[in-house]
Amino acid sequence: MTRTGIDIGPLRVDLVPEIRYRLMPREFLFPTLQRDDVARNADWLDPRMVHPETLAVGMAFQAYVIRVRGQNILVDSCNGNHKKRPHAPWQHDLRSHNFMTSLAALGLRPEDIHIVLCTHLHTDHVGWNTRLVDGKWVPTFPNARYVMNRAEYDHFAALIGTEGTRYAHMEDSVLPVVDAGQADFVSDTAKVVTEIGEEVFLSPSPGHSPGHVCIHARAKGAEAVICGDAIHHAIQLDMPDMVMRADNDPAMAARSRRRVMEHCAGTGALLCAGHIPFWSIGHVSEAGDVFRLGAI
Repeated sequence: MTRTGIDIGPLRVDLVPEIRYRLMPREFLFPTLQRDDVARNADWLDPRMVHPETLAVGMAFQAYVIRVRGQNILVDSCNGNHKKRPHAPWQHDLRSHNFMTSLAALGLRPEDIHIVLCTHLHTDHVGWNTRLVDGKWVPTFPNARYVMNRAEYDHFAALIGTEGTRYAHMEDSVLPVVDAGQADFVSDTAKVVTEIGEEVFLSPSPGHSPGHVCIHARAKGAEAVICGDAIHHAIQLDMPDMVMRADNDPAMAARSRRRVMEHCAGTGALLCAGHIPFWSIGHVSEAGDVFRLGAI
């Protein structure tokens, strides 16, 4: 069962699910994944993570809220409603209440979010940045500043209008935030909270996208790392170099993925994953040259 929240000293980190579990075709993530790979990990990998016959991959689509010193910080915003995504039928024109219901279960309204942190600007991580009101896309979180890596934004802004509808999410989920004056462009090592003994900061993890970052919440010697798409699936702990189909630079993505795993295993930081169901928040341990993920 998924652990839905943790305390990091005086900081609180909570899961915000939109889609708790969905099987996606193997080819969607890992075209090279084989049955032998799954069998080799059967002693620790939850059997729902990979379908034993089809090798369909179990995924979740989730965000996180960090609460610190009266500030509510949302990390990523999942798929969103009413977004036209014909290239991704599972995501196309969603009409789901799950994301807002999950926020409400934490006692939060959109107006209560002070900061939105974007690990990267792919469509399934920025969807709820905006919502449709009277035919217009407006920021979902009216009182928030939306923090994003400048290099990431510049990369995707340059692609708007290319490849058909592939980058439409920039137009409906990112540019309205910029136009509203709520975007805050930062470096990939920016500090968001720097109170004595408590900090929330970005760290570079490029490869899946050019300016991808992880989000760290740290206090009193404890830490959580919200990894965005640096890690997609638990089986990558055993196969950190396996190519994920959508990685912009597969070799760089593998290096970033391994660095995140090494950091968590070496420091005891908890891994908070957006796409791993059931063990969304977990401990990373070394297993020879690879790693293992365990639920807390």
